Amino acid sequence: MNIEELKKYIGTKIKEYRKIRNLTTVELGRLSNTSQTTISAIERGTRFGTFESMLNICEILDVSLYDILPSDYTQKVNLNNSNEDKQAHLLLENLSTEEIQVLKNLVLNDFPLLKVLNRLDSQEKKHLTALFDSVLNNS
Repeated sequence: MNIEELKKYIGTKIKEYRKIRNLTTVELGRLSNTSQTTISAIERGTRFGTFESMLNICEILDVSLYDILPSDYTQKVNLNNSNEDKQAHLLLENLSTEEIQVLKNLVLNDFPLLKVLNRLDSQEKKHLTALFDSVLNNS
């Protein structure tokens, strides 16, 4: 992976974690003592932040630096939680009691549906996500 690909990868990961936390780039910038312009540039993959700003951003997002790096950069590091575990934890933290109950019911009672959804290709998942987003934003 070259340096430009690394910037894009890190930017994508930061954006994913920011969205999981339901933060805007302005809020993340304010909380991490980093400008919104810098946050946006990092997320677009056009620049790296300083080491201090990256630490601050990760702290606000409740992730480690290892969580925003590609696995080939961290494969020699023994992490307690996988990236997927961290994302799941962040998502669950932001759910209400009712939403957690719905999720539990979905997992326990509709497991065949989850298997079907898991077999969708990435394009089908994007379309389904867009549909859900549309429904949720219009309600």
